[in-house]
Amino acid sequence: MKSYKWKERFQNIKERLDFFKIADEEDLDDLAEFSEQSVYEDGRRNAPSRDSAGGYARRSRNGSESPQEELAFEDLLVRNRKRRLAIRGVVTVLILCVVAGFYLYNREHTFDDYIISKSIDNSMTSGTQYEAVGKYLYRYNSDGVSCVTKKNEVKWSVTYSMQAPIVDVCGTTMVIAEQQGTQVYVVNEDGLLGSFTCLLPILKVRVSNQGVVAVVLQDDDVTWVRLYDAEGESIVNDKTTISDSGYPLDVDLSPNGEKMVVSYLGILEGVMTSTVTFYDFGSEGDASSDYIVSSETFSGSIVPQVFFLDNTIAVAVADDGFAVFKGNTPEKSAEVSFSDEIVSCFYDEDMVGFLFLDSTGENDYRMELYNYKGKRKVSVGVDARFDEIKMENGQILMYTSSSCTVYTKNGKLRFTSAYEKEIVDIFYFSEYRRYLVITSDSFDRIRIC
Repeated sequence: MKSYKWKERFQNIKERLDFFKIADEEDLDDLAEFSEQSVYEDGRRNAPSRDSAGGYARRSRNGSESPQEELAFEDLLVRNRKRRLAIRGVVTVLILCVVAGFYLYNREHTFDDYIISKSIDNSMTSGTQYEAVGKYLYRYNSDGVSCVTKKNEVKWSVTYSMQAPIVDVCGTTMVIAEQQGTQVYVVNEDGLLGSFTCLLPILKVRVSNQGVVAVVLQDDDVTWVRLYDAEGESIVNDKTTISDSGYPLDVDLSPNGEKMVVSYLGILEGVMTSTVTFYDFGSEGDASSDYIVSSETFSGSIVPQVFFLDNTIAVAVADDGFAVFKGNTPEKSAEVSFSDEIVSCFYDEDMVGFLFLDSTGENDYRMELYNYKGKRKVSVGVDARFDEIKMENGQILMYTSSSCTVYTKNGKLRFTSAYEKEIVDIFYFSEYRRYLVITSDSFDRIRIC
């Protein structure tokens, strides 16, 4: 469209919107001037108006209006202003009703269908997996790792050869290691940060945002927890045995790489016991020769998962509950116990969620969500089949290779549907009713409806 036509259209819109303006003093003056001119048109007097007594209002010889005409004119202006106020009020109420209705519909409605708005080819080998990192995706398999956009555009790629790659992500940094192998690669959004080789088989690996890597290594009856920088320079070595500390079930690093938490499983007085131990490699741990700053014992429980939320908050998930630790010298600040067996655990920076089998038989599962003060926020029945479950940007994503189900953090069923292709992964990037579904041969941008 040409520019002058745009100007005409904008002028028309402006004139329509001006209808809702309340007359100001300048408008009243203009209207008064127009009214006075209409009384004497072409030098002739218009028909005189009647006054309240039924007579005719007269103008003075100097052309000014009589008091009756002035009152009638002011009354006309007041009515005009009230009419415009009323119209604006009605329009505002209607708009608010429409917005409120749309908000409630979008919040409470369960969607059961979808539209593929865009599909992009994705030719990858079997076993390829994905991790969401900010606005990018890290794609990895046994042949290498790549950074791709949501449109499957490759930003960079690194090649290697691993039999069974395992990964961990912190912020925008990811570590890839070969389980039961010796290779380690560290990458971020800009590409390769470093790589190195360990002398012992790798059991677990974790990474901090700065690229510090914690590796659990197996050496016959001895297990090592070692810290490296991104290029393989050794920082700390911790030798553990079952008779001393126990077997390390899980490990995690704080985002700044200064703290480490390890869950050890051992036997204490004939009872299976887990010990959650905190290490500090900064100023807090300088006073200790082994860097240990605190520990907590869980008698009769197994703690298979530990993780940091930030540099001062950590969570330990046991087989019968969870505990939250806070502070530079972490101390337990909250603890919740469960009587039912945990089927799955998922979390984000605000909440931690658990699935239990529903003992009532009304649903497949019972889902409970807690904040990190230990307060339960949601308890709801769930009917869904899933192989994977995760919490991402305020939504809980459950999916199999042929179907997907989405819940909100309020426990509301958001979306459920079978899918026409084989699902590899699904991501939610806080886009309105839009998701990215990765299949074995495509990147599908879908909109639920």
